Amino acid sequence: MEDAKNMLRKMVAEVIFLDPNDLNRGSAELIERDFEVEYLVDWIDDYSGAVWVNAWTLSELDGISFFNWVQAIVAPVGGDVVEAGLA
Repeated sequence: MEDAKNMLRKMVAEVIFLDPNDLNRGSAELIERDFEVEYLVDWIDDYSGAVWVNAWTLSELDGISFFNWVQAIVAPVGGDVVEAGLA
């Protein structure tokens, strides 16, 4: 069991929701999968309403696999991963 814990790394994904109405559903999907979600208040586009969030979790995935996993979570609810990797 100790080896499994040592393999987990803190990973972060920067996600954009172009439609602010998608933010709650997208955040809920991430939280449901044990992510911590931080809303970037300074990163709300005044003109389009786009909202950025950072989402953290522990994962044993490599950077590319983590990016693809998060994209698969947020894309159906209007999100798009900008970048992802080790925190």
